[in-house]
Amino acid sequence: MGNTRVTAVAGAMAAALLAAGCGPGGSSTGAAPSSRAPAASVFATPASTTGPFGQRAVYDEIAAVATAAKLPGFEIPQFDDSSPSRSATAPATEKERVVRRAMACSAIWGSLPSPVDLVGDGFDKAVADFRWRGWTVGEPEEETRDDGATVQRVILTNRGWTMVAGRHVLGEDVPVETLLFLAREDVCMEQFTDRELDLLGW
Repeated sequence: MGNTRVTAVAGAMAAALLAAGCGPGGSSTGAAPSSRAPAASVFATPASTTGPFGQRAVYDEIAAVATAAKLPGFEIPQFDDSSPSRSATAPATEKERVVRRAMACSAIWGSLPSPVDLVGDGFDKAVADFRWRGWTVGEPEEETRDDGATVQRVILTNRGWTMVAGRHVLGEDVPVETLLFLAREDVCMEQFTDRELDLLGW
């Protein structure tokens, strides 16, 4: 899967999380968003990806990096029983079924929309920390969108995982930025057909 499609995966997954009420300002449990990086306690059930560098290990590493960089994170109930991806309720559509499967291949961390001055160089520190931890860091990409937002992306790889580190900045007088770190296991994602990826716009 090329970098363009990897980036699209991150955007689609983030949109799915926000639509499910797992983003800033909302959660599936109705709890207020946390002002710190999420704790490992969100893993109330075993992750589908196991091993020394499985889903939980990757998530814990992302959370540790975010904490060290002092990023304002929010909890994503990705793997507890209240999460749309783990709910006993059967998905209503094929797209929902594919999203649930994709969540099982992923480790996701997001930040609260925060003033740029508050975050400072936290994003760059986080990427540098990942490099120190053994992730291969690709060339950063940056684009300015029609709405004036600036989007920065970096693709990182490590031990069979590919991660998109993204930074979204919007606003002129008081610019606000949002961060997303989305890692997915390469082998796990190979189970998806082109049709399924196209169904999600990935």
